[in-house]
Amino acid sequence: MTDRIIGHRVCFFGDSLVNGVRDAQKGGWPMRLGQRLLNDIGLDATIYNLGIRAETSSDLKNRWYDDATRRKVDEFPLVLVFCFGLNDANHAQERGEETTMRVSHAQSLANATDIMTRAREMAPTLWVGPQAVIDGGRSSKIVNERLEGLNQLFAETARGLEIPYFDVFERTRNDETWQRALRRGDGYHPDTAGYDLLAEMIWQWQGWRDVFAMNS
Repeated sequence: MTDRIIGHRVCFFGDSLVNGVRDAQKGGWPMRLGQRLLNDIGLDATIYNLGIRAETSSDLKNRWYDDATRRKVDEFPLVLVFCFGLNDANHAQERGEETTMRVSHAQSLANATDIMTRAREMAPTLWVGPQAVIDGGRSSKIVNERLEGLNQLFAETARGLEIPYFDVFERTRNDETWQRALRRGDGYHPDTAGYDLLAEMIWQWQGWRDVFAMNS
């Protein structure tokens, strides 16, 4: 592409669902969005997939600022994209213990508020809400109930901070394509088709389109 525009550094922060676990193509939905920026609008953005498997919002709060600062340069616009929550909502103990979250709702909210308040001061910031896990047995239903609560808290926080928030929880809980992809994955991570679906949803989201000045 001879008329491509070289610019933008896009940092994607989160956990294994950002990293792309179970994705045969590797790279998850951030890689797919980077490809579409180049192919569809000619923007040759530098994509940094900074998802870390098993990371909670507490872990993310302690490391994202340094990671982002190291990738920030004056010559190119920086965009920050966050997606987290699954590991906060997961069970704190193994061997069937399902009464305690790894991170409480209150702590998750405090972490998210800290992260997003600082992020919006650094660069344009987007927030993708947590995706549902498989609609299966008791264990996964408990995780989904916790994720639903986190999603509501996150959405309210984003509104208060005036950060674009993409609420995908109900859609992924009820979308058969997503649920089939989870069944082919491990129940928590989809296979390639699930990452394709999530990337397409985010691509069509107005918050994503606005930050890159794409026509509606």
